[in-house]
Amino acid sequence: MKRYGWLLILLIYQAPGFAQQAAAPEDSLKASDFATVQEAYDALIADPSATQSEVDGWTIFNQKADGKYIIWSFTPIDHPVHPSAVRREVVKKDGEVYISMDALCQANRFDCDQLIEQFKQINQNLQRRLAADSGS
Repeated sequence: MKRYGWLLILLIYQAPGFAQQAAAPEDSLKASDFATVQEAYDALIADPSATQSEVDGWTIFNQKADGKYIIWSFTPIDHPVHPSAVRREVVKKDGEVYISMDALCQANRFDCDQLIEQFKQINQNLQRRLAADSGS
């Protein structure tokens, strides 16, 4: 896969029902804080507040801080955009679900854009599920 040095895609995503109020706490790590995916991975491994798991080859780190739920998703080795990491922050406030997202993607732009589109869909589904759970 041809590399273009596309180290960072920064995206603050807002679907209907999301709002910019979901800013991260000042001390939480963001994808833009790192030059490489490996740097982000190493920081999370060293962070005692980060719980690591594996799902279908993806390495997932979960963190909870100040009422916010942070999910880091690292691509499997055989994924077309490996190495890449997507960081999502989920906040429920006043009955609304807010998600902000940013990513480190070390693949070509087209493939990185595809990864972001996939995560947009995941975020929309998550937002709908959380909203439905709130109504129950």
